[in-house]
Amino acid sequence: MTNSPPNKHGATGGAAPRPLTWSEKLGYGAGEVGANLGWTFVTGFLLVYYTDVALLPVAALGTLMLVTRTLDAVFDPIVGLIVDRSSSRWGKARPFLLFACIPFAIGLVLTFTVPAASLGTKLLYAYGTFTLLGLLYSLVYVPYNALMPLITAEQKERVQLGSIRAVAGSLGSIVVYGATLPIVTAAGGAEKGGFGTAAAVMAGAMVLLMLATFLSCRERPALDTGQPATSLRVSLARMFGNRAWRRAFGSAVLLFVRISVTVASLIYFAKDVLRQPQLIGILLPLLSVAILVGGALAGPVFQKWGVRTANIASLGMALVLLGVSYAVQGSAQAFTAAFLLCNVWSGFQSTAIFVNIADAAEGQALRFGTRDDGLLVASVSFGVKIGLALGSALTAYVLGWTGYVPGDVSEGVRSAITWLFYGGPALAISLNILLLTGKQSDA
Repeated sequence: MTNSPPNKHGATGGAAPRPLTWSEKLGYGAGEVGANLGWTFVTGFLLVYYTDVALLPVAALGTLMLVTRTLDAVFDPIVGLIVDRSSSRWGKARPFLLFACIPFAIGLVLTFTVPAASLGTKLLYAYGTFTLLGLLYSLVYVPYNALMPLITAEQKERVQLGSIRAVAGSLGSIVVYGATLPIVTAAGGAEKGGFGTAAAVMAGAMVLLMLATFLSCRERPALDTGQPATSLRVSLARMFGNRAWRRAFGSAVLLFVRISVTVASLIYFAKDVLRQPQLIGILLPLLSVAILVGGALAGPVFQKWGVRTANIASLGMALVLLGVSYAVQGSAQAFTAAFLLCNVWSGFQSTAIFVNIADAAEGQALRFGTRDDGLLVASVSFGVKIGLALGSALTAYVLGWTGYVPGDVSEGVRSAITWLFYGGPALAISLNILLLTGKQSDA
């Protein structure tokens, strides 16, 4: 018997899969909230926890961030290949959400409980726990990323899921940025293990939300092509030849370089440059509110104007408003407003990436008759983590090179932080616009 050719949904013969229910859509979004409770806590507070609480030397932290996150990123495609070749009564991706979320939660708490020991012991502990945390996160988030093309092949549903996911991720970030410092204070302060307590709270909520995604979402067997998995060499060759994937990958790297630099430097920018540490508790949640609003607006705008055109326009507006933020930073109110609007426009990109990678996966399935969803989304997740690694490492290196000392910050350090806060995102946005304005048709 010969296999039927793939239909327009990338599946073999038979009826089209049923539409997604709202419980599935919201359940899918719950996973993004959970993932952001864990990873936003890391990206937002780990560097300052290491420098100001664990008292690790800032000069060593750039290398720590770069090495551990690069190792973590390399693990993502491996997980993607495992997902592609998995088969269970729960599907390809869902079992990972069930079995990996609790180990990740434990790793999160351990990462934020550096022991009082010698400097060498503390650095070894930081390297070990942060590397392990990244590997465990891959086992949760790569399969979660692979869910979208496995639960729907409809472009309208994917745009809707991308918008829901962007909003959900922002909600998770808002909770983290708004609740972390109050939890730390209520637990007795940073010096009394407050960050470990906050990590435990975020980890527990993350587990519940990931389980909600596991229980509510169903993979559609009809979206499987029915073809055997290809060799790794062939899968990689097809992936690198997929221009839609290359755009999604490049955009992911640049987006998360920008986000990582913004989040990591904002704490230092508020307390050491603006000299208004109270703005930390305002600007970090507002950053997520802005991305939430941008994600909510992106869906209908993309449907009307197209993902690429609207994304380029939104990035251009974000670049202009970044310059406005610099011009008005002497006024807390004006700076806050410009910062908010800048990140509303840049929030469109978070939705675009989710849609583009699902389209790249579906296009490859239609072209070749086999599905490499896990590999393609894992490779973009690799790009996300490379972006985070570069952004975090750049922030730590700048602080180290300029001689940052907690509580004794020189004018030279303040100037470097200012350059980092504005210049890093501006460069990432400009490069992303260039990427998106290039040739679009696939080879």
